[in-house]
Amino acid sequence: MRKLIIYTLLAIITTATIISSCEKAASEKDYGFSKIFMPQAIFKSGGTSINYPVPSGTDSSTYNYEIDAKEKKLNVILGATLSGVNNEGFSVDIKVDNDTIQQLLTTNVLDPALYKILPASMYSLPASLEVAKGALSGTFNLSVDIPQLKLDQYIGKFLVLAVKLANPSKYELNGALSTTIVVIDVNALVIGPAVNITNTYILNPGGPFIASAMNGSRWGTLKDWKANATALSHGGVGGFSSDGDGATMDLESGWGSPLIANGKIYQTINLPAGTYAFDPSGGAWKWQGTKDAAYVVVAPALDTLPDYNMIVGSATVMYKQIAQPQPLVYFELGAPGKVTLGIVVNYVQDQQGIKSTKVALYNYPKHL
Repeated sequence: MRKLIIYTLLAIITTATIISSCEKAASEKDYGFSKIFMPQAIFKSGGTSINYPVPSGTDSSTYNYEIDAKEKKLNVILGATLSGVNNEGFSVDIKVDNDTIQQLLTTNVLDPALYKILPASMYSLPASLEVAKGALSGTFNLSVDIPQLKLDQYIGKFLVLAVKLANPSKYELNGALSTTIVVIDVNALVIGPAVNITNTYILNPGGPFIASAMNGSRWGTLKDWKANATALSHGGVGGFSSDGDGATMDLESGWGSPLIANGKIYQTINLPAGTYAFDPSGGAWKWQGTKDAAYVVVAPALDTLPDYNMIVGSATVMYKQIAQPQPLVYFELGAPGKVTLGIVVNYVQDQQGIKSTKVALYNYPKHL
């Protein structure tokens, strides 16, 4: 794959050189001058920018990176090429130019809300590159730590780094093409395209929700979902309401109803191995008025959800605090198995709760 990328880049550069030469008068041609450049600087844009998106394509023939599963590294393939005959061999230093990126952020050429400078703790680069005599090009890796790419703070972001060549031992640098701005699309790499599998695996997922029992015309218990005793706070039922907001998943206390200590609503399902995300809000809560911290929880290999005081800091479950909009809870299964997912609350203060019109479960077949 690395050779294919190099050959493709060289073909682009050769074509560009031929076109450029045709446009010059004979007296203006730089005969005998060889210059070093980064082919990635024009690989994707064709010369309109020096941006190099990662990933550059959607399948293995167009990937511009390699995965080191053992070391958990994403290796972005970069390189240097000589636009001429290499009779001596050469070396170049490899540097980072954060000033260029900062200027693009300051002037809003890059949206600061979406684009972030790739943190130094997250990557490594070689100090230099050696290209042997007779070779036209050489490659090196921008090696990025995959676990850090998966941190919540980078979801939906683009991580950017300007990598440049400097101090050639022979020949000259092509100043316009000696820097490449690597633009890492975190979601495209880490998450990939989502496939909504809610209706395949979750019973009674909402839109609208269905009750299995009612206490009057408003409060009920969710069909196919389990609720513990404290969640059944409306005269022996709980987890469902039918009111002006429609038929919703509902955990609500106060306004004349009891507080809910360690209340749980959950469902246990079986899933194939893979990467998933669960969202009990369906994208946004119909109403979210929690005063005490409450949690969306995913518990692989368990038949129930842990108690409220066992969630934060747990190494066996994944969780997110309930918020508006609700962040997805991502989880991975290395083998087929059961997973319990749902909500755990501990309403100590009066008058609070959540309402959802539907839940969502996503699968990510392409991901890091």
